[in-house]
Amino acid sequence: MSDRPELYVITTDLETIVTERDTPRGSRSGEDIGGGFGPTAAEQITKLVRKRVPLDAAALKTQMNGLINVVGDIFAQADAQTGMQLSEVELSVEINGEGKVSIVGNGGKIANTGGITLKFTRPS
Repeated sequence: MSDRPELYVITTDLETIVTERDTPRGSRSGEDIGGGFGPTAAEQITKLVRKRVPLDAAALKTQMNGLINVVGDIFAQADAQTGMQLSEVELSVEINGEGKVSIVGNGGKIANTGGITLKFTRPS
């Protein structure tokens, strides 16, 4: 067993399946030039597929450390610019299938997207 932590994310991808089938026997297509039953027909089906994708734990840790550093800078900047102490910062983040951390910017509320809400509070 590896001492590296294993992390996974569930992603949703579009998967397209193309199948070819012969034109039904005895039917004619507009491209028929005689002597055959027309070209093969292609059928395309697109469906959503959920996949469990492994993440690079070290890269994710690096991105989260960067996010925490930025939040620390926000607290310090509030003190320096206004002389007031910012008491807390709440961020919603998502991790995509490539392990990239993104801040969600849709009004601060996420609904059924699997996001993570991080609440940073200044110590008393």
